[in-house]
Amino acid sequence: MVKTTRRRRQNPSHQVESAAKRRPGSGSGRRSRAATPAVQPLPPQISGATLREQRRRLNLTLEEVAGRIGVTKGFLSEVERDRASPSVATLMRLREALSLSIASLFISSQPRLVRATERQQILLGGTNIGYSLLSGKDTHRMTVVWGRLEPGAKSGSDMHTLSADEELIFVLSGSFEITLDGATHVLKTGDAFTFDPRRPHRYENPSKSTPMVAICVIAPPPRDPGQNSSTQF
Repeated sequence: MVKTTRRRRQNPSHQVESAAKRRPGSGSGRRSRAATPAVQPLPPQISGATLREQRRRLNLTLEEVAGRIGVTKGFLSEVERDRASPSVATLMRLREALSLSIASLFISSQPRLVRATERQQILLGGTNIGYSLLSGKDTHRMTVVWGRLEPGAKSGSDMHTLSADEELIFVLSGSFEITLDGATHVLKTGDAFTFDPRRPHRYENPSKSTPMVAICVIAPPPRDPGQNSSTQF
């Protein structure tokens, strides 16, 4: 006599329950993914309203300041209302005309650990460029800046300088074009460029479709014109 073995039929609901136990997450069995927080830098330290308040504090008219920095009264009015972005060179001249420290732009109020969502944004001028500090407030011998240039973004048509000894630019993605000493250098992803920021220069993103992201290391931290580097530590 042949002995037969019967298989117990598993209840379909048990199968679903077992699958849910094997795959944590939703009932569909798909593994849930944690959302990546969006990078939202802190507000800039200096706004157009601050520039306007400083101008009025010095009892200067729009015409007077515009004449000193070589722009029109209308353009300066737009800058003060955050409707126009001056070139890097123009912003530097504007800060000098208003007795605002250029070095203060690079002073960090951040802790040693700087989260991507908590970077301190800074205003350096230029078109379609975002800058934020990576260095913390306890960093005294260098300043590290994260920069993103949208397609076609540029520092301006006029050259500018920074009162520091050395500057290094490292391109994380995209392409970066810098003009210095009559020569134009094009950097691609992974390229680095070191130069003296006291030499007149300008830069841009030559791409019409791809943003550029780079890290910039400045040593020592930029100082105001005429300030000796040994006095800032």
